[in-house]
Amino acid sequence: MNGGTQPSLARIKIKFPKDIWIATIYNQFPDVKMEIQYFLPYDLEKSIGNSIVEILYHKIDAIIEVIKNHPSVFEFNLMEREDTRVKFNVKTKDPYLLYAVIKCGVLVNFPVNVRDGNAYWRLIASRERIDKLLSLFEQKGLDFELLRLGRAPYNLNDDSNKLTLEESTVLDKAIETGFFEIPRKISLEELANDLGKSKSALSVMMRKIIKKKVVFNK
Repeated sequence: MNGGTQPSLARIKIKFPKDIWIATIYNQFPDVKMEIQYFLPYDLEKSIGNSIVEILYHKIDAIIEVIKNHPSVFEFNLMEREDTRVKFNVKTKDPYLLYAVIKCGVLVNFPVNVRDGNAYWRLIASRERIDKLLSLFEQKGLDFELLRLGRAPYNLNDDSNKLTLEESTVLDKAIETGFFEIPRKISLEELANDLGKSKSALSVMMRKIIKKKVVFNK
């Protein structure tokens, strides 16, 4: 991914858009402690993201009700529940960040901590790719702040994030034709037709590709 060079680690604070449920939670319950443990696309055509989130708070019932009834939430499933802690799976409107990360070839080091309605992301890639991503954020008017940029204490020269030749071809075609643009320039079905694949087969492959190119757990 980085041509054998030492990757960079960027720590970035990003403000959630007002129409996302997390922003509403922090407006109503500002002292909530939240962690995004996992976040990947669920429905590539409708831009729905799938995440696992853990929240610590003394009014768990009130938190759950706000999330379940928020217009940005498509599905809510409770995974673990205690008096002051809840862990859940939520399918929600997918913010631009994830698609920008995929397009620029940057890895996200999960989990992501959330405080005061801001997500604190740790992004890993070459300096060139991180600079490209930050430029894209500026172009799209995202509310973000670069907190730190330095060398990443990780070795990315393993097989966990490497794509097969076919996966690389598919990803290159998706980027080239504007599949990861906002708004999208080509639909999943059109991309599948261009690649000579079924829509369902391409959807499965794209999820595998995105997981390799986005998730970094150390």
